[in-house]
Amino acid sequence: MKTRIMAGGYPATRQQVVRLDREPSTELMPATEDALMERLSTLAARADAILVSDYGYGTVAPRVFEHVQSIARSRGAIITVDSRYELPRFSGVTAATPNEAELGDLTGHPVDDERAVEKAGRQLLERLHANMLLVTRGSQGLALLERDGGASFIPVFGTDEIADVTGAGDTVISAFTLALASGGTPLQAATLANIAGGLVVMKRGTATVSRAELRAALTRAS
Repeated sequence: MKTRIMAGGYPATRQQVVRLDREPSTELMPATEDALMERLSTLAARADAILVSDYGYGTVAPRVFEHVQSIARSRGAIITVDSRYELPRFSGVTAATPNEAELGDLTGHPVDDERAVEKAGRQLLERLHANMLLVTRGSQGLALLERDGGASFIPVFGTDEIADVTGAGDTVISAFTLALASGGTPLQAATLANIAGGLVVMKRGTATVSRAELRAALTRAS
């Protein structure tokens, strides 16, 4: 459970001061894992993509992720992963979306400019045996690194006057995954994800981006 402590009030704008995360103290019981994997099998029977969002609370246990990989192989589906603490254990995925700080921590390299981000990203790509990385860089936008391609640095979309970053990472990986599953190129998918992320941070609270908003933003950006 997440509890957000906000400060402010009329007429001031409320801003988040701190977030408290309450997480379970025990691992999933085997019966719960079995039920989750059975549900995954049902839901993924016609899936073109599986998005794994791992907050480190024990839901995506090793056995669960192995099941996800098995489903993806049988379906020819892509797997994208956003993991808060344990990205290295999600090996062999289509794409992962670390943020810049996580990239630096995982590789032990500085990530203070584009060249450094690419160097660290290449190292992490090899370590993960992934096809691509989409690195979120805050006000610097996104970096897309492809195993068999180059590196693309996409400037942030919209204003730098961010209202609320809640859900920005979830929005980015969701839009990226959807675009890839729909047949878009990695760069097209990253561009769409960048726009979606740029739109959602201009909204307050836990927000989403509509298809109409994306279409209008793409028109303005083209």
